Amino acid sequence: MEIIAFVNNKGGVGKTTCSKLMAEYLSKTRKLRTLCIDFDPQCNFSHQYLHMEIDPAAPEGLIPPIHPDFDPIDPDDSDWDGRSSIAEIFYGQGVVPYPTYVENLDIAPGHAEKLLTAESVRRSEVVEKVHKQLASFLNSSDVQAAYDVVVIDTAPSKGPLTISVIKAATHIVIPSVMEEQPVQGIYGMLQLWMQESLSREKSRPLQLVGILPNMFKQTRLHKDILQSLQNNLAIGKYVLPVKFSQRIVFAEVDAADSNPRSIFDFQEQHVAKTEAMEVCSYIAERIFA
Repeated sequence: MEIIAFVNNKGGVGKTTCSKLMAEYLSKTRKLRTLCIDFDPQCNFSHQYLHMEIDPAAPEGLIPPIHPDFDPIDPDDSDWDGRSSIAEIFYGQGVVPYPTYVENLDIAPGHAEKLLTAESVRRSEVVEKVHKQLASFLNSSDVQAAYDVVVIDTAPSKGPLTISVIKAATHIVIPSVMEEQPVQGIYGMLQLWMQESLSREKSRPLQLVGILPNMFKQTRLHKDILQSLQNNLAIGKYVLPVKFSQRIVFAEVDAADSNPRSIFDFQEQHVAKTEAMEVCSYIAERIFA
């Protein structure tokens, strides 16, 4: 089972959009049984597919809705409140993924307060309580049998949650806007990748798919920074030859009343669909070759 994570410790680089497009490409076009995981306390990825609710205990955060399979009358559900999130792995609870409106695509949503609590665990306990938990969950026989591929959206940080994702992933993609501050985040993620690669067993390498130019604009600034990255002797070989442009349609399809609700349901000649197919198929070929 391939585990693909979109990572960058800078915010606003479009990790959630990239994760969504990749997950829908794999499930709709490649017909792979795909699990999305939202490891960002902001829960933006979860909100793409579920009607997330305000957490009454922490009004600034979000919690998943009641699961469609929950039956309050069923004795087997008596010790469950009907909500499930990926954060349950930090609390000894089972995770029950939610179906989405996309065939072959399930999601293990985030839970803002629980993820933030896991992020703040003491340094002396972080390895056992946070770093190893996601890998343990994804290596379970149930998950391995149910899914072909996992796509993970991450928080804009290099903290315990992101490290947990890095340790669980088989492949990482580093999206970045071609501007000075976001590009700085590339170097932080490359450092994490190299550290993890050195500590891993050789039989289970962490593959860097590449640096993905995202939200690209045809401006002098974006063109110059992209070219400088491509010419960089240290990281130029990691810059992917494909890119996502800045397109309002990528945001418009997120609306609940959007029709169609996926870029991949647009007409074949639609420019956004053509671009999404090109980028996602290139990444998929790098992963599944």
